[in-house]
Order: sequence, then structure tokens, then C-alpha cells
Amino acid sequence: MEFYRKGANAFTDQYSDGKAARVWEKYIGGTERRTEQYKRWVIDLLRDNACHHVLDAACGTGSIVTVVREFVTYGFKIP
Repeated sequence: MEFYRKGANAFTDQYSDGKAARVWEKYIGGTERRTEQYKRWVIDLLRDNACHHVLDAACGTGSIVTVVREFVTYGFKIP
């Protein structure tokens, strides 16, 4: 893995080779089924807790970003 330097700190980019994403897919499941289940679960959770705004703080492989964009059609606001 490559090392990137920013100031005095060095860290490894664990996502650059795609391995983490493949492992994620293997254990969590395919994106279509998982995404639909996740969307329904999050929408129900947000509604049950009277939430109106959704902030997607990026962490992971990015497969959920399309779901978050759809939240607008369900009445949620995305800053």
C-alpha cells in the first residue's frame, strides 16, 4: 500500500487497491438488495424519530450516496 504524507503525519490509504470494498461486498452482500433494505430501514428510523434533515458523512465504499440523494423524494432535507 502507498503512504501519503500530510504535514508530519503519514497514513496508509486502505482503499486504494479496492480490497476493502471487495471484502465489504462479500460480508455485507450485494449492493442492490442491501441498498433497498438499508433505504427502507433508514427512512423508517428517521420518520420514527421525527427527523427532517439528513447529513451523509462519507465513510465506506460510497454505495449509499445514491440512497441519500433519494431521501429528498421522501420529504427529507439534505444540507
